Amino acid sequence: MDRRQDLLAVAVSCLAALGPRGATGREICRRAGVSHGLLRHYFETPEELFLEAYRDLCDRFLAEFERRLADGPGEPWAALDTFFEVLFSEHWSNPEVLGAWTAFWTLTRSDEAFARINAAYNQRLGELLDQALRRLPAKPAPPLDFDSARQILASVMDGLWLEFCLRPETRKRAEAVALCRLTLRRLMVAD
Repeated sequence: MDRRQDLLAVAVSCLAALGPRGATGREICRRAGVSHGLLRHYFETPEELFLEAYRDLCDRFLAEFERRLADGPGEPWAALDTFFEVLFSEHWSNPEVLGAWTAFWTLTRSDEAFARINAAYNQRLGELLDQALRRLPAKPAPPLDFDSARQILASVMDGLWLEFCLRPETRKRAEAVALCRLTLRRLMVAD
């Protein structure tokens, strides 16, 4: 990993631990073991670092989803099932990732640049979910349409993911994945 990527990773970790107010450029440099000048070499301001870190986190998650859809098992149901497993994997559902997403979501409320990244991420995630749903050999259960089915599935995934990250002791990872699978199958019925 290069220094720039190291700084992005440390920024995410710092935001997760300290929130937007505590994650300063100096604190990031201290945790990364680099000088403040090196931070300025790659990013003009800490805000630019945070924007890039948010964009990078969103892009990596979306790329994983796209990869699962493209490289997943040939059967469309199985491709979504493997995506649910990724969503609840240790890599994507742990306290640090939750802390980072929470910090970034907080910043979207007060900073237009973060809000734009968030809107683009949500649009692309919705498009990927829609694409995945439309590949299924089924249609949404009446009276739902694809948009409604996508919104319900996304809400269930978000809710279960948040609950799992906050209290992993109350629900096992496999149970959360199974509930996502069940929701998908109940939303969609065969032709």
